[in-house]
Amino acid sequence: MNDYLLGHSSAELERLKFQASILSPITTRLLLDSGLAQGMHVLDLGSGAGDVAMLAARIVGPKGSVTGIDRSPEAIELATFRASEAGLKNVRFEVCDIGDFQHTSPFDCVVGRYVMIHQHDPVSFLRQAASHIKPGGRLALHEVLMSGPPMESYPPIPMLIDMGHLIVAAFNTDDTSRDSPVNMIKHFAAAGLPHPELFCQRHIGGGEHSFFYHWAAETLKSVYPHLISIGRVTADSVDLNTFEDRLKAEAVAKSAQILGPTQITAWVRL
Repeated sequence: MNDYLLGHSSAELERLKFQASILSPITTRLLLDSGLAQGMHVLDLGSGAGDVAMLAARIVGPKGSVTGIDRSPEAIELATFRASEAGLKNVRFEVCDIGDFQHTSPFDCVVGRYVMIHQHDPVSFLRQAASHIKPGGRLALHEVLMSGPPMESYPPIPMLIDMGHLIVAAFNTDDTSRDSPVNMIKHFAAAGLPHPELFCQRHIGGGEHSFFYHWAAETLKSVYPHLISIGRVTADSVDLNTFEDRLKAEAVAKSAQILGPTQITAWVRL
């Protein structure tokens, strides 16, 4: 797999945990729709802080198992600790890339969240993922649409618009595949896989207590070092320390309704 654009700092791992709390219902629906059930054995690609692996572990139960892999030792250390704290004995994590991963037997299901979008070659990634699945097994992916600004509001909020353009710029590199979520059918076909089952979903909200403000601010903080490195911004272009409060104040003052990133999922039975 390609390097993860946002890194694996402690702040990014905390952001991933917060984001997971928002995305969990969508990922759970994907796993259940794909047929994940008790007793199955699962491989989680790009585990990060371990949230998807732990979701799967609760579904497959004690007679099943989940193996999560990630290239970051820091992420694997945190995921292992969190799984232990949650009392999940049927999940393990390994520092490994999908290209180097070896296992004695194939899995009933391979899953991943926000992984394909970080691949330079999504078709090759799909082939690698499918190679770890037994006949009749499932591949289930949860991705996010990044071909345009991920959040929008009505009425428009200028700083949210600016943030969206910056995030798109961060993902506009040769090492990512930001349009892969809208090309699932094409990529699955090119990889020699069956036609996938698809669904999409967006969060919507606003007001004093919306999670959107924190989510937007923390995501911008995560991509900001990369934006500096490519010359898109300087360290002083955006006041990151006050961004969340300013966004909330403007949204509340305008009674704005915010639409979150479009979540696109695909699953297939092999």
